[in-house]
Amino acid sequence: MFKIGEYFKENDFLRVADAEKMGISRAVLSQMAKSGELQRVAHGVYARTDAVPDELALIGMRSDNIVFSHETALNLLGLSNRIPAMPYITIPYGGSVPHSIASAVNAYRIRPELHDLGRGTEETFMGNEVACYDRERTICDIIRSYSRMDVETYANAIRNYAGSREKNIPQLVSYAQAMGIERKVLKVMEVLV
Repeated sequence: MFKIGEYFKENDFLRVADAEKMGISRAVLSQMAKSGELQRVAHGVYARTDAVPDELALIGMRSDNIVFSHETALNLLGLSNRIPAMPYITIPYGGSVPHSIASAVNAYRIRPELHDLGRGTEETFMGNEVACYDRERTICDIIRSYSRMDVETYANAIRNYAGSREKNIPQLVSYAQAMGIERKVLKVMEVLV
């Protein structure tokens, strides 16, 4: 099918919703998977048969509300070299984690008005873009969640951020104010900066 072939020249995965927008039905996708032209890699997601599934990209495709955060964001941002056993995501209160991935992720919830604070995109190690919080938001998140984190991962991330040329302390303080943790963040940063 020409449209699908063109689509896969620039994309690794095809969601059913995107295929339907191109005029390709679920039945056609299912038939292509049965004939070996495509592979079904997750519920509602297809890939080329030679594609290696990217776990983070597949999780991110499950909902527009999913943003990679905490230890997963630290890793994607280069602030930690530890890859968590299960990816960390943040979703707004009132949203739900899709059942198909609920047991495969660590989910944090946050007030809806803070959900997009510091939201951006990062590339996975396989080259796919996923929603991820920026450095400053991630540092705020780990300071806020200190008691639930591995102490070594926490300490290394704070040190790596403080020593980074890319740190943006005014942005960090702005996020901390919005999240109601300004005093905690300033206390941690004054020791290192």
